[in-house]
Order: sequence, then structure tokens, then C-alpha cells
Amino acid sequence: MYNKLIHNILRFILLLVLQLLVFDNLNFGSYIHLHIYVLFILLLPFDTPQWRLMIDGFLIGLAVDVFNGTPGLNAAATVFLAFMRPFIIGITTRKSDLEGKNEPSITEMGLSWFTVYGLLLILMHNLVLFWLEAFSIKLLGIIILETLLSSLVSLLTIILIIYLFKPVKK
Repeated sequence: MYNKLIHNILRFILLLVLQLLVFDNLNFGSYIHLHIYVLFILLLPFDTPQWRLMIDGFLIGLAVDVFNGTPGLNAAATVFLAFMRPFIIGITTRKSDLEGKNEPSITEMGLSWFTVYGLLLILMHNLVLFWLEAFSIKLLGIIILETLLSSLVSLLTIILIIYLFKPVKK
């Protein structure tokens, strides 16, 4: 339990630092924005209670908002992601597939499952984030384009990060 808590705190800090110092400073044009900090919520254990998911989502989103000067946009989008996570796990997984599994990782669930799971949640996160940012129905086409492009690039980057930091099996 204590090791899991320390591991999650370190993951929170590492993803936050990477987001703020590296990925927020990359420029891929005006339609692609990398959001790798959502990986923190994606990788929390299956048995994490809903209230804890929501608090953790709020905290990491708020931290990004504080450093980026965005008034609650990332917090709102990440809380929505945390709220939707159990539903997405429920529709992408049978209960029997979760037996003996601790977290929704590529190692435990497989690349194809993680890709669907991650893409759905990242799409939802980005749609809420960009819609709140634009706050206009007139910009729906741009919001959808930005959501799709940012989600695909974010997911590919997240999968790359997972493989880079994946523990080596002996």
C-alpha cells in the first residue's frame, strides 16, 4: 500500500513536470496540443474509488491550470475524464478480464485494449477542454479537428512514454 502511494505520487510529479516543462513548450501548429498528464488518471489502479479518481483528476488538472494560467479548464476536463473512466472500463472490459489485474496498463491489459481505453478517454478530455476554451458552438469544426488531432498525437506519445519507462523483465 505504502509503495503504491509513493509510486503514484512520483508518477504525478513526473508527469506534471514533463507536461509543464517539455510538452507545453512543443509547437506542432495551432491544432495539436499534447496532454500527457492525463496518463496519471489512466494508470490509476482498477480498485481506485470514484471519489479518489475525481479528487486526483482535479488536483493534477488544477496544477496544470495554475502553472499555465488557464482558469480551471484542465481541472474541469480532467475531472470529467476521471468521472468517465469507470464507465469506459466497464464498456471495454468484461469482469472476468479484470480478475487478477491491478491497473489498466499495457503490460496487464494489452496494447489493443489500452489503445481503445486511452483513446476514448483522451478524446473526451480534449473535447471538454477545447470546448470550454473556445466556449462557442460556432467553432465546432475547429474544436472537433483540434480534439481529434490532439487526441491521436497525445495517445501515441503516451504509448511511447509507457514503453520508454516500462520496467525491464528479468
